[in-house]
Amino acid sequence: MGRRMPWGHIWGSGSDRSRGKVFAFKALVLSATAVTLIFGAETLLHRGDRDVSAAALPAAGYGPVDYEAELTASDRQMSLMKERVAFAEDEWLRHETLARAALARFKLTAEPSELALANESIARANSLSPEGSGPLLTSAEIAMARHDLEGVETFLDRFDRVVVSPGQSALAVARAMRGDIAFYRGDMASAERLYLEAESITPTAGTAIRRSVLARSRGEFDQAITFIREAAQRDQLRTPRSMAAFELQIGMVESARGNFEDAATRYTRADELFPGHWLTEFYLAEAQAMADELAPAIASFERIARETGDPQAMDAAATLHLANGNEQSALRWSNRSAALWRSRVEAMPLAYTAHAFESALAFGNPERALILARRNLAMRPYGDAHILLAEAFLANDRPAEARAHLLQAEEQGWRSAPLYARLSEAEEQLGNVSASRSAANRAEQLNPHIFSPKIGRLWFGHG
Repeated sequence: MGRRMPWGHIWGSGSDRSRGKVFAFKALVLSATAVTLIFGAETLLHRGDRDVSAAALPAAGYGPVDYEAELTASDRQMSLMKERVAFAEDEWLRHETLARAALARFKLTAEPSELALANESIARANSLSPEGSGPLLTSAEIAMARHDLEGVETFLDRFDRVVVSPGQSALAVARAMRGDIAFYRGDMASAERLYLEAESITPTAGTAIRRSVLARSRGEFDQAITFIREAAQRDQLRTPRSMAAFELQIGMVESARGNFEDAATRYTRADELFPGHWLTEFYLAEAQAMADELAPAIASFERIARETGDPQAMDAAATLHLANGNEQSALRWSNRSAALWRSRVEAMPLAYTAHAFESALAFGNPERALILARRNLAMRPYGDAHILLAEAFLANDRPAEARAHLLQAEEQGWRSAPLYARLSEAEEQLGNVSASRSAANRAEQLNPHIFSPKIGRLWFGHG
């Protein structure tokens, strides 16, 4: 999942209103795909369809009760899988089980070394497996985690040629992943068709979540929440962690349409269900910042940065130090994050290029941001990548090219407040006053608060 401050170079000022120097039109805006929790300022609150969003999800069932317990269980699983591989290094299935354990741990911790281990283990499994068999679906899942669409497609093609039927559930997952490829290549209509085909094979929680992401990308917020509720109903285990994740996802949708109070409720509920998760703590820290509680929010981000070494936490801390007028601390954290992003991009460019772009754009390197945004679009040419590239073009005073990419995203079917807010900026810089006003109106229809200056304090979530 990407996180960014999507408005360009903010360096050089601690005030909320002066930070948007590069983008002069109105105020700072969120970017696309997922969104962040905001609460505290009464002027930012907007009530939506509460019959949809306020309904409770199913109760959580059995499983680790908090993040530490989940991490301990993951430690045991990883140790067991490594031990099994050591006893039978020539059996491909042992390597696949280790790859799956590493992938699961990566999804829990977001630690790059776990993704690297999953990739190495699955490559070993493939080298040992006979022609026409092997861990093809797991290989496709790991390639998707690395944002390697060509790799996903290659493994799915091989999976389709397997003689022995893999079972309905596996077939549904494979079809849904075909939908993911279409989505990230900018073909939202084909993605929808493929997701429906997956549903017709076997309805799963994963497919429902995919359909939610697609609906949210089209600005269909009520439908997105309905799909998340379907996913929760289909989840057979309903662990505290999974139910907390559904709460977070509903909060993201609520935030995308400006229902910040409802989003706050969902994030708080997620923390109650599965305490200690760094992901939820990010959202809660941003909530503090939006409530003008900058000191505790900064303390939370700095704690996460120290404990995890996550450059995203460092970027978030730097952002809030700027909002608080402390440029020295902001520079210290942004320099640390920049070095980490560079090393991650060098190690796994497919997985981390978009993240590095966000940091480069936010902290004063628009030229490098443009290079990274072009690379990101080449890898996954979907609506969000077009919006990223448009941001980079705006930061480099190239509004015509920004406008072209925003219109491409719209043509794909993307509908978001950040898209139209960016389009409004581009049109205004090009002197198209009427078109700028029209785009701004469309942005505010999707999120009435998209132009709030306080949104400039956000890092972790997108719109």
